[in-house]
Amino acid sequence: MNANQTELANIKLNRHRKEPLYAQLYTVLRTRIANGELAPNRRLPAVRVLAKSLGINPGTVVSAYRELEKNGYIISRRGSGSFVQEGMTDSLVTDQAQIPYLPRLDATDANQHFIDFASYSLNPDRFSTATFKQAVNHILDRDGGHAFVIEDAMGYYPLRESIATELTQRWIHTTAQNIQITSGSQQAIDICARALIKQGDCVMVQNPTYPGAVDAFKACGAKVIGLNFDHGTLIDELEKMLKIIQPKILYLMPNLQNPTTYSLSRLEKARIIGLAHYYDFWIIEDDYGSGLAYDNKTLHAMKENDPDDRIIYVRSLSQIFASGMRLGYLISPTRLSDSFASVKRIADISTSGLTQRIFDYYLRNQLWRQHLTSLKQAYHQQYQAVSSLLTELWGNRLTWHEADGAVWFWLKLNLPMSAAEFCTAARKAGVLVENGDRYYIHAAPHDRIRLSLAPVKEVDIAKGIKRLASLIP
Repeated sequence: MNANQTELANIKLNRHRKEPLYAQLYTVLRTRIANGELAPNRRLPAVRVLAKSLGINPGTVVSAYRELEKNGYIISRRGSGSFVQEGMTDSLVTDQAQIPYLPRLDATDANQHFIDFASYSLNPDRFSTATFKQAVNHILDRDGGHAFVIEDAMGYYPLRESIATELTQRWIHTTAQNIQITSGSQQAIDICARALIKQGDCVMVQNPTYPGAVDAFKACGAKVIGLNFDHGTLIDELEKMLKIIQPKILYLMPNLQNPTTYSLSRLEKARIIGLAHYYDFWIIEDDYGSGLAYDNKTLHAMKENDPDDRIIYVRSLSQIFASGMRLGYLISPTRLSDSFASVKRIADISTSGLTQRIFDYYLRNQLWRQHLTSLKQAYHQQYQAVSSLLTELWGNRLTWHEADGAVWFWLKLNLPMSAAEFCTAARKAGVLVENGDRYYIHAAPHDRIRLSLAPVKEVDIAKGIKRLASLIP
């Protein structure tokens, strides 16, 4: 056995863990590459050689190597084998954005009606056009053509004041000067990435996580490290990785995480803030979900407790109001405000002044709170109904975590078919669901699907669930 094989033969894999063997092997090799144990240009053992030394199936090694190559840690050279990447960044830039705005439909699908559980758009039937007309008419009567001027890069100042007031009611104390209006939360994340990341910087994320954020980080040349996220284990994984890798940013959704629907406890949030202070990294807190908590449950933002001013708080407004009206904001640490504003000017100069004024009207006239209350009630009722229907029709052939307010289900398939196979079959049956693999940085289990209630019409929900149940072998 040569030095290569001897060094890797001490890898210990646990067959009793829920985590697949290939995922365990991936994590071990990734860690050894990240901490320099496996140096750049180092040749890895041949698949069959490593499989024999570890007593595992060669296919397990192939899967681990494939994940390492996909995430830029190794490169395969035909006829020569697999080698540790020199930089870990060249292959990390995404070839094509994977942001799941709308399901991709082929030309042959144009005339087919799909029941949509997959897209990020809201069901248009939930939108009150009468209230919207009221807001627009008021603004046009008041501001006339001034409603269409280019606003300051930071955003329409009255709206920033209204947001600051609204945040105070959620125990987040900030000022209009620190609020940056953006064209959706996706742009807010992109602004953070462009302002903070240099080629080769490390960004840590939950695994699985929102793929649009990963795209933004990779496009700026970041090395994205996924922290295996199972309820209650994120802190352990984070502390382990911080001992070997210094991140520039930790991106996370502490409340109703997308896609898992888990929320971190207040203690876990406090520990993460303490780690950020000790290891000196920024936190991007994507708080998409806290406003959707059911039964008036309070999900506290990490930004409530930010003594170092190192948490960048990001929130989408359009995703719970009107998806196509791209609107969001971030709370910028004071020392980053100028940098963020400069990136915003380059990106699109300014978010629509009319859109900003409309939302300001909603906030100042309590219409936003009314909208949110109505939306949460509707989602809660639908969530309970779908939960009962899934239990009735599927039994133990799928499992999920009961969420405190999410508008989607993160489902584990206990079926003799993969998530990809199930999604294909569902599409043929006229139902769109999302393959959970796209949310993973690495080591996707291939048995998760995401079923969203946001885009589907209410009359189609039960029909769609029954069609999906008919696909069970």
